[in-house]
Amino acid sequence: MIEASPLRSRHLPALASLWTQALAQQNERCPISAREIEDHVLLHGGEPRAILAIDPRGWIIVRSNNALAGFVHCTVGRLQSDDPETLRGILRGLVLAPGAPAAVITMLLRAADAYFRTKNNLANIIAFHLHTGYPRLNHGRGTVTNTHWALMDALGNANYRLTWRWLFYSRDFADIIPEHLPRLPGLKLQWEEKMDEGFTLSVWSDLDFVARARFMIFPQSPGCDAPRVASLYHLEVAAAYRHHGVGKWLLERGANYLISRGVNRLLEDADHEDALMQSRLLHLGFRECELRGYTYEKDHV
Repeated sequence: MIEASPLRSRHLPALASLWTQALAQQNERCPISAREIEDHVLLHGGEPRAILAIDPRGWIIVRSNNALAGFVHCTVGRLQSDDPETLRGILRGLVLAPGAPAAVITMLLRAADAYFRTKNNLANIIAFHLHTGYPRLNHGRGTVTNTHWALMDALGNANYRLTWRWLFYSRDFADIIPEHLPRLPGLKLQWEEKMDEGFTLSVWSDLDFVARARFMIFPQSPGCDAPRVASLYHLEVAAAYRHHGVGKWLLERGANYLISRGVNRLLEDADHEDALMQSRLLHLGFRECELRGYTYEKDHV
């Protein structure tokens, strides 16, 4: 018998075990605990790239023969890039037990639809958008990888359409790297660090904005010996100051700070069609990863 029900606190250990198995299939060897499920999944509001509600009514499990077979996380909110008045339905995550039948996926997506039907004035529903991920999982990315074929088929059958494809890039560091100062005089560097949102480096020339880079260090479970990972969330250079090495310098300065904090790998993502961004990342020493991300969207009925 397969049935859907709300997630309860007593289900958290089983959910942590299920999610750990799913992570292992993505070569993530560090298990996730029930406490981390609470802190980094259920009670995480999507920052810094999304603003999402924390709504227990959107935490739904499916049990098959009294064993946890799947979980779906639904909520509402907006992406940081959206207009402040925008409200979207967000399918943040869906995790399945190994070998779960297709009926489990179908039931989870139907439960998600039932949740979104209770919400008014939604612009649309987006599933697994890159900017709605969890800090401890998929290195902060909300994504369906290209190995989840059964889930991708089920999304199509549930009237979701593929709207974004993402490429992933990484740069590994073994030691402190040389910093190449920009070919511009009189620049000033400002540093802003937030405990929960990483740090930002900004460059100014008098009162003129020159460039900005934003980094995030991802949490890691205690005792995990995997390489520590951070993300370059944002790199921007004003048009008048490009081609002078400012962006490269910011990346190097940020990377050296990360290295001093024990970070070994820096990740970045790019839209599949953004050839310019991909070219810039390669120029900055990043290499394309095998992982691909897929984001889906459907109309709110």
